Amino acid sequence: MRTAAALKRESRPTGPGPLDPLAYELAARHPQPRAAIRAAWDRLLDTPRFPLDAGSIGEIPFIASHALIDLIDRKATGLVDMLGPRLGRRDDPAWPRAMAADVLSADLAIVHAPETERGWDLRWVELQTFTSLVSTIYTLHLAAGEIWPELNDLAFWSGAPRGAGWREAARSWMAPQPGSLLLENDPWSQPTRPDFEAARRWFDLEVTDPKSLRLQSGRLEHCDRNGKWRPVPHIANRLILHEAPGRAELEHLLSSAEIGWHSHPAWYYRLDKGVMPDLPLPPIERCARGPNWRDLLLPPEALVAKRCHSHSGAGVRLAMNAASLDALEEPQDWIVQPRFDPMPVCRARDGAELYAEIRCVIALPANGDPPWLACRLARMSRTPMLSTARWSGAPGEGAVPVYAPPE
Repeated sequence: MRTAAALKRESRPTGPGPLDPLAYELAARHPQPRAAIRAAWDRLLDTPRFPLDAGSIGEIPFIASHALIDLIDRKATGLVDMLGPRLGRRDDPAWPRAMAADVLSADLAIVHAPETERGWDLRWVELQTFTSLVSTIYTLHLAAGEIWPELNDLAFWSGAPRGAGWREAARSWMAPQPGSLLLENDPWSQPTRPDFEAARRWFDLEVTDPKSLRLQSGRLEHCDRNGKWRPVPHIANRLILHEAPGRAELEHLLSSAEIGWHSHPAWYYRLDKGVMPDLPLPPIERCARGPNWRDLLLPPEALVAKRCHSHSGAGVRLAMNAASLDALEEPQDWIVQPRFDPMPVCRARDGAELYAEIRCVIALPANGDPPWLACRLARMSRTPMLSTARWSGAPGEGAVPVYAPPE
């Protein structure tokens, strides 16, 4: 069996890579950290009902190089600038009280790019105006810091409001008022339920289902665990409307209420990867609507199709040809992108190559403050096709915070 030092040497890119040397040093020190991180998770959340699957915990502390952090920041800033007015409040009769978008989640792949001096680059994968796994990453950060104390001095965010610590800034963005709810359809049956327990712990959110809500004189009320109805001042939304029963009635209930929102449900449909063909992306990232795939001037085998309203890796088709692209059902509901060549960023403890997609969760403050990057996370996989549904618990796979390097 190879030693930790040997695996550390093999994990390094041949040129300037996406990871800081400290990542390899810490990984070599604790090559199998899942049990300890999971134990710390349980302790931090006071023995949660729904423990995090240990197989979803990444094993490599993802400390980005200065080059990677600079690229992430530039890409995220550029994306917000490109979207611009699209993120603003809309006059929408169906949702008359919906405010401007307050969150943007966007995924970047680390890819081979021989045309660059580094030999690698970042490519946009998709985006959505929906919040994602912020509480999970914060808990993983705290848990990993017990194993690798060096991580406690590093940030998985960027540009928090002046004078605010991360938790204070995140609370004022996600759950600014006492009595805020986290809303999801049948929340404790969802695969993201460990994230809900973490949100309840760090932001004092009560996790609830739409069935516990009612409208009284234009105000939303919630039936608490004691059977008492109380006013709801604010909702941190995790509900996707088309996945909930009784959608029409639910939309009427939510659209009629005077209430504050984080990740308003209307924005799931207003802005997602379907907008990417309209953005002035670099030629190498340019996308097209399904019927217009030939406008990309690329062979069909070099393209991938994605359904606009999909998540968690669903609605993605890779092995395309002209016939399959022309046969897309409801083709306007698909985008077509150039296929890129994912680059492994390091190796797992058993020597397998690991690929990474980086999710940027960008806070768009309602008070006019500048956007800030509330969370960077990496989803690590042993295959180039990255999806949490494909995780098997094999060495190296899982979610990890993406840290800025030491100064």
